Amino acid sequence: EVKIEVKIHTKKARTMTEKGLENMSPADFLKKGYVLIPRLLIEQAEKTAAVRNEADALIAIITQVNYKDEMCSIEGQSTLCKRGESLHSLQKWADLFHWRRGKTRHFFAKMQRLKIIKLLPHPKTTHLRVIDYELWTGAQSSGFRQLKAEQDEEFDQFWNSYHEITESRKLNVGRARREWNLLNGEEKKQATENIEEYYYNLTDIHFCKQAATYLRDKSFLDED
Repeated sequence: EVKIEVKIHTKKARTMTEKGLENMSPADFLKKGYVLIPRLLIEQAEKTAAVRNEADALIAIITQVNYKDEMCSIEGQSTLCKRGESLHSLQKWADLFHWRRGKTRHFFAKMQRLKIIKLLPHPKTTHLRVIDYELWTGAQSSGFRQLKAEQDEEFDQFWNSYHEITESRKLNVGRARREWNLLNGEEKKQATENIEEYYYNLTDIHFCKQAATYLRDKSFLDED
């Protein structure tokens, strides 16, 4: 039987955890490079952990958020949980940290002030986003760049097709891209494929929507 323990040994690390994270920025953590540690190994170490300090809790956040975009259902409400985000409840985070809910809430407020996380509005749960998640995970790899390029190409294809078919002005590309990123893979496919059907079924082309509004309203799902 092999027992694995993860401990902080250096004096510098002990000082950091004793004083908290107030004087540390993401750049301070990231400028020393990266060590690749499988999530499963971290999870195994976490099972035997006692009450955590702030550094432990920050590691738990970074390892618990999504590593890919995913549609989640929270009490019947469908929500896009993107890469670097989590829809864990406050209670689940408290359980992960081995803390009380009040201490967890205070810690999240502190992480927001330090611009390490952002809490997004959600009526049913805690929607948490790790700011600069790609830097935290060292994801600026060739594989990640290729995936990002493919995603940009998909949007560009939609953007150009929409304005070629509707012969409308290219307006609010930033808002359109944000709405595009909220769609799942099938919706993106339908959004591009159904532009002609949407446009040619308009009773008055003067009321053709901007691309961003078309995506937000999911007009590509409208019946004839």
